[in-house]
Amino acid sequence: MKRSFRFSLIAAALMAVAPMGASVVNKPATVQASQKIYGLGRKYTVPKSIRGTWYTTSNVKYKTVRIGAHSFNGKTVYHQNKKAIPDRILNPSTKAQMREQKRLMSATKNKLAGSYTKRAGGEYFTFAPWLGFEQWDMFKAKTMRANGKTIKYLDYSNGYTGAKYFKSRSLARKY
Repeated sequence: MKRSFRFSLIAAALMAVAPMGASVVNKPATVQASQKIYGLGRKYTVPKSIRGTWYTTSNVKYKTVRIGAHSFNGKTVYHQNKKAIPDRILNPSTKAQMREQKRLMSATKNKLAGSYTKRAGGEYFTFAPWLGFEQWDMFKAKTMRANGKTIKYLDYSNGYTGAKYFKSRSLARKY
């Protein structure tokens, strides 16, 4: 008899508490709509020849660069379809269009567009912001002979300045 009474008491308590738990679980969560990223493709696989951590002593924007399979300095690199970006975003003419451009730039601050660029020194892999003008970083793996040794380095250009990145700080200081 005691066991039956105790069981029914526990069952009644659970039935009384269950609706409160269900109401907490079933509350709708507010979700912010994410900004549409025009032209976003799949992740870009960066060439193996330029991956790794590289160092320079030149007076450029980055003293150290970290290039991963799909990233550059912690930002993910994607294929970009420039044709999918509306002209109102690229060349805004109203305040509303400028706000939309600013929101897109904020949504893509950790995304980069990857591509290849032909230059006088050959074909460079380019990291560029999603929306940005004249803000690109171009790298090409090269080798040089010094003291009878072949040394691999990254040739860097941003269109205005150039530098050489090496696999170690000591090589960067030396060359």
